[in-house]
Amino acid sequence: MTTVIAASALGTVAHADFVQFDGEYSVNSQGNNVVKMYAEFDDAQNVLLNLFDVVVEGNFIHSDVQIGAGGTWNPTASLDIPGFSDSENDSYVTAGYGVGSEAALNGTALDPNFLNGNGGLGSSIPTNAGWYNGNPGFNVSGSRILIGQFVYADGLDFEFTGRIGYKESEASSEVGFGEGTWAV
Repeated sequence: MTTVIAASALGTVAHADFVQFDGEYSVNSQGNNVVKMYAEFDDAQNVLLNLFDVVVEGNFIHSDVQIGAGGTWNPTASLDIPGFSDSENDSYVTAGYGVGSEAALNGTALDPNFLNGNGGLGSSIPTNAGWYNGNPGFNVSGSRILIGQFVYADGLDFEFTGRIGYKESEASSEVGFGEGTWAV
């Protein structure tokens, strides 16, 4: 029995894997609840490919440049323009890229399940939505990768459930998958 456990432990150490979804909860300067969601891996060489079958229920706040259309989940619109849009108070999804001053370089794309019906606009996320790194020439890697920010008013519970696709490293062609749930 000890030999099997030791072999199993060695296999786990040698193979980089998705560990979990993890969130950071805070209250922003506008008094709204903010959850920053991350994908955690056991190796900083892991490369995020996509998120899919994501379920996050609720009505979320947007403060982006498409607020007139109900706001968008596309992170390229999460800019900081005083008096107009504020990435601190904006809900968005991302494949590890930044927003605010980095929004124009964000290579995240919404998948067809996300775009169905509302084009990625509005306060809610369609059931089984997904997003991915739409810039295959730029690999987003790390042991803790930002996958979204969700801003909501008091009294709303938060739960994130989804699946993730990743590679062990930039050089690897092996794709792995994981899934998990995180709740406040």
